[in-house]
Amino acid sequence: MPVPLLLTNPRAGVDKHQLAFRGERFVLGTGPLPDLSAFSLLVLAGGDGTLQRTLTEALAQKPASALPPIAVLPAGRTNMSAADLNDHRRFAQCAKALEPMLDGPLPPATVRPLVRVDQADDHQYGWFFGLGVVASGIAHWSGRRSDSQLATTLRTVWSSARGYLAPIEHQAIRWNGETRQVFAMIATTLNRLLFGSRPYWGDGEGMHNTWVFSEARGRVRRSLRLLSGDASLGRLPGYASSNQTGLELELDGPYTIDGELFHNQGPLRLSLSEPLRWLSL
Repeated sequence: MPVPLLLTNPRAGVDKHQLAFRGERFVLGTGPLPDLSAFSLLVLAGGDGTLQRTLTEALAQKPASALPPIAVLPAGRTNMSAADLNDHRRFAQCAKALEPMLDGPLPPATVRPLVRVDQADDHQYGWFFGLGVVASGIAHWSGRRSDSQLATTLRTVWSSARGYLAPIEHQAIRWNGETRQVFAMIATTLNRLLFGSRPYWGDGEGMHNTWVFSEARGRVRRSLRLLSGDASLGRLPGYASSNQTGLELELDGPYTIDGELFHNQGPLRLSLSEPLRWLSL
């Protein structure tokens, strides 16, 4: 009979929390993932980077349709993905909600895709993709560590805000047949980002993407409108947002997926992964 599997990041601090888990355990980084299709439930305990690396490895081994439902425990330094999946509940609340799922029938799962990022022969998966000041803000603090989730989150926000308020540093992107100077860009399948912000608008389902181009003016005074997803910004020069199933880009420079930094040279394709099944805790 299939049993649940707990996948933990040894650096994420799961041991600091009380978690009564009845099933098998696997410590990430100790070897290749086991056959995940053999389990009834996958429980990922870690932060955004843990999810990004684990899901990329999992989807390289098995198609999404072969994976069991996935639950996420917020045990990392940044937990934006877990917050959106679990309606911003804390670790203890999520652990309590998990307990009845370990022995009894699972509740209905939510079907949601990830963002798939293809660079040459490399495939990465995650919830959130960012360019421009988004990536540079993460690069600013990536070498600094903190045991505090709040401290890391605030530092991320502050570093990005510093770049947002600073003189424009463009990133040249070739998109839709023309080269544009981009200040910031995000693409995500999350509904809410840090502190519940929703900086995108547009009708329909798919990959939320928002662009702030170099010609955008009034970035500071319009920042709250941007974070709340004010669709009227779309009528102003330099601001754009829509829902897409795929994006073809060409760029040289850094980008981020779920807080992990990557470097690109040449074409880059964003698309929606095959949907996975998620359980809210």
